[in-house]
Amino acid sequence: MRGVLLLLLPVLGGSVLSYFGVARIAVGHAESAPVGANLTNEPYKLTPAEQETMLGAIEQVGVHVIRASIPPDDAGIEFAQRAEAHGIKIEFLLWLYPVAGTKWPHAPAGFSGLWRGYPLSMSDPERFRGYLTPLLAKLEDKGITLAGFELGNEINWAGFNADFTLPGQGRVLGADDLVNDPEGQQVAKGYLAYLKTMAVLKDIRDHSKLNRDTPIISGGLADLSVSTWTHTKRADAVDVTATWNFMRAHGLDDLVDGYGLHLYPHTGDSGKIRTHLEQNGLDECQAAGTPGGKPCWITEWGADGAGAGCPVDDSARIVQVKAMRSQYDPLVRVGRIAALMFYDWQGNLHATNEDRASAFRCGSLTESGRLAIAPLR
Repeated sequence: MRGVLLLLLPVLGGSVLSYFGVARIAVGHAESAPVGANLTNEPYKLTPAEQETMLGAIEQVGVHVIRASIPPDDAGIEFAQRAEAHGIKIEFLLWLYPVAGTKWPHAPAGFSGLWRGYPLSMSDPERFRGYLTPLLAKLEDKGITLAGFELGNEINWAGFNADFTLPGQGRVLGADDLVNDPEGQQVAKGYLAYLKTMAVLKDIRDHSKLNRDTPIISGGLADLSVSTWTHTKRADAVDVTATWNFMRAHGLDDLVDGYGLHLYPHTGDSGKIRTHLEQNGLDECQAAGTPGGKPCWITEWGADGAGAGCPVDDSARIVQVKAMRSQYDPLVRVGRIAALMFYDWQGNLHATNEDRASAFRCGSLTESGRLAIAPLR
């Protein structure tokens, strides 16, 4: 449902301390799980001075982890190096590489914003190795350790996986469909190819100098159970639990330290939020070391209801955020949820109209944003 996601502080206007609440970030400890936000801007494209302003602000408020891609060029390396110098770790959002010569999948007319990723079935694990091995070596030569490796984004629907056909019927496929349905069978081939790339990622991680203990996270899945938006978009998808169970049956748990998940209940009813969680993979979200699952990293979650104008009418979203946190926080404390990243921090800084999903609006942090990124107590 969302694009490439990066945590970015605004670099213009306002007080630095108004931007973020303090977030605890010691990866691997349930009581200090990362609590932060997503934003679509690309920090490595800012000027060095803007990056220093951004990273200094993040450091000043005690945030020590961001979710970001690191391109394999000087700009990417230098951004990661600046972050490291400020005591900020990057949860590295990685993308799969297709077989050489694979053309970018252009969605049919009327489906703009879909097929934003190659067919997983065309993944080339060795091309991925050729990309990541030298990049990680360069990062480690600079003394950079990472907060995590996350492979892919929302691979369980047509938005980011061109193994799904377009137009679709708005179906949410289940476990049986991955075996018996023609479209499901093609998606299953992609899932198996994805696991081969994941195995390469684990091999690279395990043989690295500084990042052997950095957790590997499966790509955040779109929540789909009891949803209607797939029909609206005429796009098919696979249920979260069915996706994980298929991959687990083919070795996922031997390759990852956590499962990535995106959640958008869009309600202020705590009971409905709990039901939404249970219908979108909660049973598989288990504390590290528990048989039958892995901790879930919620790398996207969000609420709607914020007004368009300034000052922001935030009352409806405040209710939703409070209700969601009331369900998420206890799961974090027992280790079933390992990270909470709100969607999003701020949309395009230069857009005419501000993104209503943003935590930072009208020149300051909204109350719902403050609540969303508040540390656990």
